[in-house]
Amino acid sequence: MINTQLLNPQSIVVVGASNNINKTGGKVLYNIIKTGFKGNVYAVNPKESEIQGIQSFATIQDLPSCDLAILAIAAKYCPETVEILTTQKNTRAFIILSAGFSEESHEGALLEKQVVDSINKVNGCLIGPNCIGFLNSNYAGVFTTPIPKLDPMGCDFISGSGATAVFIMESGMPKGLTFSSVYSVGNSAQMGVEEVLEYLDESFNPQTSSKVKLLYIENVKKPQKLLKHASSLIKKGCKIAAVKSGSSAAGSRAASSHTGALASPDVAVDALFRKAGIVRCNSREELTTVAS
Repeated sequence: MINTQLLNPQSIVVVGASNNINKTGGKVLYNIIKTGFKGNVYAVNPKESEIQGIQSFATIQDLPSCDLAILAIAAKYCPETVEILTTQKNTRAFIILSAGFSEESHEGALLEKQVVDSINKVNGCLIGPNCIGFLNSNYAGVFTTPIPKLDPMGCDFISGSGATAVFIMESGMPKGLTFSSVYSVGNSAQMGVEEVLEYLDESFNPQTSSKVKLLYIENVKKPQKLLKHASSLIKKGCKIAAVKSGSSAAGSRAASSHTGALASPDVAVDALFRKAGIVRCNSREELTTVAS
């Protein structure tokens, strides 16, 4: 699941990179360069030989091997791209920013399954699709701004909603909130909030890991996993605050329109959070205030 190639890649390729930083593939490349990623950065775009000062390849077949691929291309092109990267370029981590997958249609769900199957075959890692990306102190693999202050002892934040991730980063910055990592899980095709929390629990180091975890959950797919790892982290001295979206009528609509997710019953969520020791916040604003 979560691997070194995602957390600390030595090389990143942006497939669908652009010189236009108002486009997804342009902005994510811009953020990676601007935040000073120390490894090799490549771009793939058949129309350009250089993008934002970075060498651009016409096809993925022309690329050298690469740890992490960030895809900003139409959903229909993703399965073949992933297959080539996993089998020919030794790519083991993927962030798929594109929408048009299971949140949209049955055809999209089939494309998503193909992508996940290819990545699982090589024990790779997938964030997304339909997300804003991932960032930590090694690189900013997101296509949004602002980029918050990154500090290994800041908050770890996992969000089912890209828009909420941006809101929390933006509203937290004036309050002095810093982040160790931000995971925007999107459709959670391979990894959702629960799997990321599991990784944070199993890799927890009292000396070097962040003690504050923030969660924005659109639906609780694996309550037992959430309970187990949240309780474990809290026993290790962490504090966890969470918003479960969809507890209001408007939130319910937002949750279902974003990922096609059904909201979990509110009373059950309350009981689960209480049992785990998670501080439940009723709004994104409250989550930012509690965190800071």
